[in-house]
Parts: sequence; structure tokens; C-alpha cells
Amino acid sequence: MSFDILESLSTMLGTPAIRQLGSSLGENEDNTRAAVRSAGPTLLAGLMQRAATPSGATEVFKAVTDERVDSGIAGKLGDMLGNRGNLDSMRTSGEGFLKNLFGTRSEAVTSAISETSGVRPTSAMSLLSMGVPLLLGILRKQTMSKKLDASGLASLLFSQRDSLARSGLDNRITNALGFGSLSNFLNMLPGATTQTQRPHMTATPEPTHRRAGWVPWAVAAAIAALALMIFNRPGERAQRTAAVPTETATRVYFETGQTAVDNEDRVKIATIAKTVKIQDRPVAITGYTDPSGDRERNREAAQERAAAVREALVAEGIPESRIQIAEPTEAADSRNAAEAQRVDIILR
Repeated sequence: MSFDILESLSTMLGTPAIRQLGSSLGENEDNTRAAVRSAGPTLLAGLMQRAATPSGATEVFKAVTDERVDSGIAGKLGDMLGNRGNLDSMRTSGEGFLKNLFGTRSEAVTSAISETSGVRPTSAMSLLSMGVPLLLGILRKQTMSKKLDASGLASLLFSQRDSLARSGLDNRITNALGFGSLSNFLNMLPGATTQTQRPHMTATPEPTHRRAGWVPWAVAAAIAALALMIFNRPGERAQRTAAVPTETATRVYFETGQTAVDNEDRVKIATIAKTVKIQDRPVAITGYTDPSGDRERNREAAQERAAAVREALVAEGIPESRIQIAEPTEAADSRNAAEAQRVDIILR
């Protein structure tokens, strides 16, 4: 199995770490989690972008192999998070590298993470800065164990394409990074394969050397097509949805108290958005509520979740005029919390 940098970072930053970080920054847990989920892919994308040239790859290699980078930081993270002085040290050590990595875009990147996660800009900057030592530590350990040179380290970074694609990095962040959409960025990385092309998914043909990055989306489209075939099999449609035969429904689930769309669901929404563009279909969004508890608060949460899904679709290029938000609807099965905390996206 290939090494996944973002998965390693995610393992290090579990719920206990998120809570400690949120507490130290004065941010709530959900917003902190959303910011951390964006910070890792943002840093990785920045490193991949820098390593795309020979001189940039050399700079990244020097940073990773600097003797001040701790390859064993993963095992020390718990103690570091519990000490304010250690947190400040992590932040300070990462700030300088962060400015070199993003240059004049640092403020825009920080603002984008703040906007998409709900944390303050200062907190977004702190999380990015504290993420630098963690990411560099992970890369140093791999570089040492595999005896990589600058070129080998660049290859390791570029091998993270699929992982970065799955992160569903918000377009507001990728715009701040300077490369538009995440798919465009992945297309431009060195060493993209040209074995699989995807002309039927684009409105106009693209040059062969840029089609390779569409591979993950081609796979997603194939899976979606298969799902639609199963979804519309006679005898099963009535059991799966009450929508009329010409409609296609996709569900986005939220955790209790959560109203922000996470990165995993942004990937799902990005795939839906591509279908909307190709088929030129309007979209209806319905948020569901739990009939128990404070009904007015539940209704507000459903409206906020529906609005968050709409914003995610707009970020993927769907005009707001084509998106209709229906009134919140009570879930039929009040015993199933997940069904009462979902938003349905229906293509008309």
C-alpha cells in the first residue's frame, strides 16, 4: 500500500488533539476540525506546487532534511499540545516556512481557510503554522527511511494526487493558492499519466497532457453512473426514494450540532456539480429536521445545513439561480438521528 501523507496527518490529529487545539485558540471543536481538515491539504498542495520545478524541489528537500525538523514528532504530539510553551514554539517555527511557501498569498490562503471553516483568521494562521512541523516531520521520516534525494521526495509528493483529490479542498482555498480548481492543479503536476483520458466529461476537448488529472473524476463518474443504474432498477426505486423517476437524489449527512459541509462531502458535491453542468439540470435542496426536541432550533439547523450545501454547489460553479431550497421537512423516521440531520440534493 502506498504511503498517504494526509492519512498520517489525520491519524496524528484525532479528536483529542482537535479539542486541545480548539481550546488553546478559543475556537469551538467543529470549526477547529474543519480548519484542520483544510490546513493539511493546503500545506500539501503548497509543497507539491513548490516541488514542481527542480529548484523548488531542492528547496523543499532542504527544508525537510533540516536538522531542526523532528521526524519523531508524532510520538511527542500529545505532550506538546498539553504545553502552551510548546504550542507557541511550534507556531513560531512554522510561521517562517509558511511565508516562504505561500509568499504574498499567505494572507489570502489564511482568509480562505477562515472563511470555509468558521475560525478566526488568526486561528487559521496558527493552525497552518503548527501544521508545518508536523508535515515536515512526516516527510523527514519518509525521506530518511527510504533514503530519498530531492527528486525522490518530489516524486513522493506527486504520488499524493489521489489523496489530495479526495480531500475536496474548497475552491476558495485553491483560488487563494493561485491555481483555480483542485482538478486543474492536479492536471498540471509533473509526471501525470496519459493512459486514461476523459474527453466526454468536458465541454470542450483539452490537450492530451492535461487530461491525465481527470482520472479520479472519471472513476467517480463511472461509479455514479453505476449507482444511477442500480437506483433506477424496477422494484427497488420505491424502496430507496420517493422521488419521481426523472429525479436523482443524493444525501449529505451532518453530525449532531454540525452545520458545515466537511471535505468528504465536498468531494461528493463536486461530483454532483459536474453532473448538473453536463446535464444542465436545476437543483432542489431539502434540509431535514428531528421532530423531537426544540423544533425551532432544529428548523434553523436544517436551514443552515441546506444553505451550506448550496454554498458548496455555488463554489463548484453552479449558478445560485439554478438552486432552490425547499422548506425544512421533518424526517419520517425520528428514531434514526442521521436521517433527521441530512440534506437531500435532488436533480430535477
